[in-house]
Amino acid sequence: MKLPSSVTEALQDMQKVELHCHLELALRQSTLRELAANQGHDVRTAGVFESEFLIEKPMGKLPEVLHKFLNTRDVIDSEDWMERIAFEACEDMYLLSNVRILELRYAPSFLLEKHSHMQADRLQEAIQRGISKAEAMYPMAVGLICILQRTKTLEENANWVDFALNHSRGFVALDLADNEVDFDPEPFIPLFNRAKKGGLGITVHAGEPLIPGISKNILTAIDHMGADRIGHGLQAIEDPAVIAQLAQSGIPLELCPTSNWLTGATPSIEAHPFKRLHAAGVRVTVNTDDPGIMCTNLLHEYHLLAAHQGIPLSVFEQCNAWAFESSFIAADKKKSVWHSPS
Repeated sequence: MKLPSSVTEALQDMQKVELHCHLELALRQSTLRELAANQGHDVRTAGVFESEFLIEKPMGKLPEVLHKFLNTRDVIDSEDWMERIAFEACEDMYLLSNVRILELRYAPSFLLEKHSHMQADRLQEAIQRGISKAEAMYPMAVGLICILQRTKTLEENANWVDFALNHSRGFVALDLADNEVDFDPEPFIPLFNRAKKGGLGITVHAGEPLIPGISKNILTAIDHMGADRIGHGLQAIEDPAVIAQLAQSGIPLELCPTSNWLTGATPSIEAHPFKRLHAAGVRVTVNTDDPGIMCTNLLHEYHLLAAHQGIPLSVFEQCNAWAFESSFIAADKKKSVWHSPS
């Protein structure tokens, strides 16, 4: 369905909040091509770059998609590149989608396991330089979330909790991500409790893949890990009890329609449970997840939901209000770049 020009213009003008974006996978395709060429990849032959680095159609099971992320990770081989990627990710969010509040997340362990010559402190400093440059140029507030990988040991992840707490001026929250199908969240409960006591916000990837019973991870995240938000969580739709707890608690879902379709978490944008969850009283928000390699941006996500599910502007405004409220960025910093309704 083609949207009326008035709706398209209103969506473009709407100030937005992005809560769920993986920095390592939010890089510009022109930058990714440059990186790939530097590493000897064929970026000239038609279709080769796209087949190696981009996800443009559903790939099936989520673990298969996660594996493809490695191709992008492997070509990011210096801290300086991450400074540029961070700046460009922020700039594109503002210029393309009018994002004013932006939270970017990354897993230091994910980058450093491939590039042993890089150092965590230098990496963090480089990313923060890129973010600071963007904040100085554009009216936007940016926060950074540290990701723990489910595929790493408890001991390894404990070190990254220490890293996040020791860089609390740089990180606003802690997240648990990676292969939810084969790795349960329970072993990491103590780490998230420690992070929350240390003052970090908590968001957890939970209830993402289309696997019967996976919504139990949402309850684990809320009841035992101190989750303030849930990453994805669209499979809450399978269990009325999970929906009821989300609605009662007001804990938002960070939904990512294009990503959820490409990873096989939903069969289509039309079938995505966004509208049903909203109607059930769940605080839903709209996000991109991996915009660089999934060929999307936040404005495009709004267009998809408006065109395929008939989501009205008033609902999008409410979603942004919920996202603004639940963002882990300091309230004064958020308010400084957000125009409240007159």
